[in-house]
Amino acid sequence: MIRPEKDLTSITKMAQAAFSDVQQSVIMQAKQTHTPIIVFTDNRIQSLPADQFERIELEKLSEQTELGERE
Repeated sequence: MIRPEKDLTSITKMAQAAFSDVQQSVIMQAKQTHTPIIVFTDNRIQSLPADQFERIELEKLSEQTELGERE
């Protein structure tokens, strides 16, 4: 029998890994093409340089790790 809670956790981790892969691809492409990354945050649209976006995301990841939200 399949244990739903294990499958849900597994699917969630796979989805998070996929989003992370896509995010890295977007950052890499934006750096190579010298184009901004457009994001919607705090109810507004922002155009960020790839380096700034990457720094913000690394800070978020660091905060999540400190809070024990990610494994």
